[in-house]
Amino acid sequence: MNNNQNGSEPKQEKEQRTSEAELFAEILSRMDAKQEEAAQTEAEKAPKTIDLVELFYYMLSKLHFILLGMIIGAVVLGMYASYRVVPIYTATSKLYILGNTGTGIMANLQIGTALTMDYQEVFKTWEVHQMVNEELGTNYNYSALQSMITVSNPEDTHVLYITARSTDAQFAASVANAYATAAKKFIVETMNSDEPSTFSIALVPGTSTGTSITSYVIRGMLMGTALVVGVLVLIFLLDCRPKSPDDIMRYANIPTLAVIPSNPLLSGSSGRKRRGSKS
Repeated sequence: MNNNQNGSEPKQEKEQRTSEAELFAEILSRMDAKQEEAAQTEAEKAPKTIDLVELFYYMLSKLHFILLGMIIGAVVLGMYASYRVVPIYTATSKLYILGNTGTGIMANLQIGTALTMDYQEVFKTWEVHQMVNEELGTNYNYSALQSMITVSNPEDTHVLYITARSTDAQFAASVANAYATAAKKFIVETMNSDEPSTFSIALVPGTSTGTSITSYVIRGMLMGTALVVGVLVLIFLLDCRPKSPDDIMRYANIPTLAVIPSNPLLSGSSGRKRRGSKS
């Protein structure tokens, strides 16, 4: 009886120790799983930062794409400007608002300020538009003629600038001079004032104003560069592949034992060609 009891006790102790070891191993495995899960959760919750140095070198490696986008943008907008954009020419005629006597106008109106405003209203009358049509031999409606001209008075001056715009350089100069002549005639006949003096006549402009082809080319270069850079930055930010040992440790929780640098001389067809040439 004693022998049986002594023989059974070690077996029970062994079984108890085995169950305790299995339970302890299971507890350790669960703890490791929880730690891995917590580390993965922290990695997912951690804010993603942008490595500006890495982004800079990435942009340098894609410099040929940036230059290509710049060239394509310049060519596209340059061709658009050369075929679709119509050059606009401007010509300016000038009137001096003091009369021939130099006293009648300035005596009643202080420094010609109110008179300048009155003269600007002259160019909005249908009578002046009709005089311009008769002088030019055209049949434009009044709104079309009004949209061609701009009347301004520079600050602290008594000079009216009559600026005409047209796709034809000669016609722009003719419109500006015709409005100056018509305005002088209308002021003398209607306003009973001294006739304004012709300060300067409009000359035929040699170059167009406004947006030129060169400005469109520059815009195209900037737009093409911005578009390519934006796409490259988007690709860089969406690329979630691990690129360093720290990334592997953060996302996979696997330590990196060694890093082997790539050697382009031993990879691909270049290596086979080099070995073939040596043989």
